[in-house]
Amino acid sequence: MAYLIYDKNEQHVITQLDSDPDAFLAPGAESCHIVFEQEAVDPETDFLTNYRLNAAGDGVENPYKGLSKAEQLTKFQEDQCKIKAVTSKKHLFEIIKSEVKHKIEGEYSSSSWKVERASELDLINGNTDAMRALAIEKQAIRQRGADVEAELTALDPNVAADAKKIDEMLHNITARIHDGY
Repeated sequence: MAYLIYDKNEQHVITQLDSDPDAFLAPGAESCHIVFEQEAVDPETDFLTNYRLNAAGDGVENPYKGLSKAEQLTKFQEDQCKIKAVTSKKHLFEIIKSEVKHKIEGEYSSSSWKVERASELDLINGNTDAMRALAIEKQAIRQRGADVEAELTALDPNVAADAKKIDEMLHNITARIHDGY
């Protein structure tokens, strides 16, 4: 028998011990870990991290049992990507709003050089063309943010291909808002 430590956040087993870990776990660790006493994981046939909660929630099992270790690794990585995509998708909506706000407030605040220059040009030319052009630029930034949000909304984090796209968006979201690609 072994003690398998399941991480609730990562949603898989993180370690296997020969002795009862209760004496070693820090106070409060039970809020993010569950300890299961069951058969030891054989490292020759299974990866420890493949073990997930069973349907009853009273033990852990390898959902990829019977597959080669290479196939298990691929399936595990796909599943972890899906798990992380759920959180990343929520976080991305916050980032999009923040980046749009930052770009508009940074480059188009009343004290920015762009606004000052546009105001001066309009004063000299006796019209509002330069300020109108700035307003159009700001609207384009807002629209880029809305377009990225719509693209994100359409992605399902439980689909492997969409989860991968969400992960890619997480890594280039600032450039997409600021540079418009």
